Amino acid sequence: MSVDVRPATDDDVDAVVDLFRQYLRFYDQEVPDAEARAYLTARRDAGDCVLLIAVLRPEGTEPDASAAEEVVGFTQSYPTWSSVSLSRSWVLNDLFVAPEARGTGAARALVRETCRRAKEAGAIRVSLATAWDNVAAQGLYESEGFVRDQHFHHYAYVTGA
Repeated sequence: MSVDVRPATDDDVDAVVDLFRQYLRFYDQEVPDAEARAYLTARRDAGDCVLLIAVLRPEGTEPDASAAEEVVGFTQSYPTWSSVSLSRSWVLNDLFVAPEARGTGAARALVRETCRRAKEAGAIRVSLATAWDNVAAQGLYESEGFVRDQHFHHYAYVTGA
């Protein structure tokens, strides 16, 4: 099998919604299909995010041979700005690969394509956060050149909205 990464299209929405809901369950969030679909499509259609998918296809088939493709993962990144560096920055907010597709290189391909697109868009960095106990993800990120922040503590204020 080969892994290809490309932007999610309307034809991919059902598969991405399923993966997004699995991702949210990993973080103990249960969201109905309709809400997940509305969120993903609204962010993508408004240009708020870059929604990429990883597809597996049999060796020897052409990319975009949609009948042979299987959507196995996604990333959702948010382009933003960094005041300190006076530059664009991206936040790789969501990364998920279906459990049965782990080990195929899909996560690595998604990370690399996200970073490539961020650089192409003029971003000086891609930042992310992951759970303290998500050692597999930490290993992937570090092997791709991400460095754990040693200078800043990151905080969040929950507004309850």
